Amino acid sequence: MSRLGLLLVLAAVAFRVWALSRSWFYFDDLAFLSAGMNDPLDWDFVSRVYAGHVMPAGWLVIKALATWAPYRWPVWAGVLVLMQVVAAIGMLRLLRSMFGETRVVLALLAGYLFYIFTVPAGVWFAAGINQLPLQIALAFGLHAHLEYLRTERWRPLVVTLAWTLFGLAFYEKTFILFGVYALVALCWFATGTLGDRAVGLWKRYRSGVVAHGVLAVAYLVIYLRVGVAFGSDQPSAQLMSSVAYRLIAVAFSTGAIGGPFEWRAMSANALAGPTDLISLGSWVALGSLVWYAATTRTISRRAWTLIAFTLLANVYLLSSARANLVGADIGLEYRYQTESAAILVLAAGLAFLPLVGAVEVNQLRPGADVDKERPAVIKVLTVAVVAAAVVSTLGYVQNWQHSNPTRPYFDNLKASLARSPVTPVPLVDLSLPQNLLWAFGYPENTYSHVFRHLADQMTFPETAVDDLFVLDDTGTVRPVTIPPARTMIGGTGCGYILGHSPTTIPLDGPVIGGGWWIAMDYAAPEPFSVRIGLGTSSTTMELPAGMHTAYFRADGSFSEVTLDNSAPGTGACVTKLVLGDPGAQQ
Repeated sequence: MSRLGLLLVLAAVAFRVWALSRSWFYFDDLAFLSAGMNDPLDWDFVSRVYAGHVMPAGWLVIKALATWAPYRWPVWAGVLVLMQVVAAIGMLRLLRSMFGETRVVLALLAGYLFYIFTVPAGVWFAAGINQLPLQIALAFGLHAHLEYLRTERWRPLVVTLAWTLFGLAFYEKTFILFGVYALVALCWFATGTLGDRAVGLWKRYRSGVVAHGVLAVAYLVIYLRVGVAFGSDQPSAQLMSSVAYRLIAVAFSTGAIGGPFEWRAMSANALAGPTDLISLGSWVALGSLVWYAATTRTISRRAWTLIAFTLLANVYLLSSARANLVGADIGLEYRYQTESAAILVLAAGLAFLPLVGAVEVNQLRPGADVDKERPAVIKVLTVAVVAAAVVSTLGYVQNWQHSNPTRPYFDNLKASLARSPVTPVPLVDLSLPQNLLWAFGYPENTYSHVFRHLADQMTFPETAVDDLFVLDDTGTVRPVTIPPARTMIGGTGCGYILGHSPTTIPLDGPVIGGGWWIAMDYAAPEPFSVRIGLGTSSTTMELPAGMHTAYFRADGSFSEVTLDNSAPGTGACVTKLVLGDPGAQQ
């Protein structure tokens, strides 16, 4: 049994290695890399909240990888593979502990390994660094929790809490494990009414209840203080129902039968896009499964509370922290219900099989017709679902591999830097295009941060003469252009002739804020220095003789530019001056 299980694990991991081999960094990965390369390793770094995520252990991993292997995708992908191997072995161990040495365990394990639910976190580092530790904590934490419920010893209780704390250090959503632990205890290790069960658990497992309660409350207090600000408005009933339909009735239901089969691409990522017929078929299939279990087993219905609990938790979390910002379609993203792969197979196993060591045992109903459960039927169903899941996964992975704009952008950048006649290349420190990293990640999204590993090939001056560049949307180095938002007014002859006293050049409107640059064309018989005044700030430049364009940053509030030149600059002429947002010449 263990050998066959390990062969399944190896097959699934080989499939993920293939998917990762043609993958690369994407979106939030760049923000993680940027922070890891530029920020010091201190308490502020590991305690920072990213899009509502509290992940100190994740930041430590990111810091190590960004320091020793920046932009070396095989190393980062190797971390994802390692976590997937650990989670898979943990799930095999958990299933055998729950249901014994039965071949049904292999069918359940195959579902967990190949279901689409875990694929996004398996190929996208930013998702995997949160979601995969949750998978590991679930597999090993629940295994220890079951041992505690069976034996009442303190050691497995400590192990349960340790694995849970491990998961919480990577991802706040690990908090749902407390609910899973409670449901398993209430439904299978107690008897009577709900009140009787609660009282019975308190009497028998009082130390465990207190220990879990202390850890849960302590973490909740910490998270509410530091992590809940991102999109924390209470969702409306309409929004929650829209998210629930997409997450449960479309994404989950079709994923459970091996779907969704069809995808709606969003850059490298993709949303579940099954047809209405596929969705309807999934409802019929899942409804039939629940009905069949209820008519043939004595205590099957309680098993579905596990998946119902986690799905409803996902609906509420997405509605309150994401959907109110980006819309209800976020419920179609599988990376927000990665744990569904594990919880679904556990629920299915508990609906049909007795839980080893449980107080209440799931049994066949007297006279139940279980002819449909012949080994051959189970094999055919397992192969069909796994094959369907592989087809769905191929569709997602192929889009992921071929539609990621990040790798071509970086390849173009490296090639463009290599053939540049100016080395290192002076660049305006702009931000990456929005399709690579959103602007709310500032300053992690700026050239100087994201390209820290290329520091020997580029500089980011505050001033420049003639040679100044930016990157276009493909990552190619281009000469800078300053589209005029403000221009100089006045001037006679060649423009403004510099004299012995400071020269004031008025603009055709006020300037407020940052990110502006000025391009100043001038002609000078001799090299000279000039102090450039912009409101309350100033900068000094050394300007060569001849006809040139001087570039300088122009942040602040001002409506005129003051030039205080050295003596050799007397008689120099400013022929043109424009202010604007730097862009790439075409």
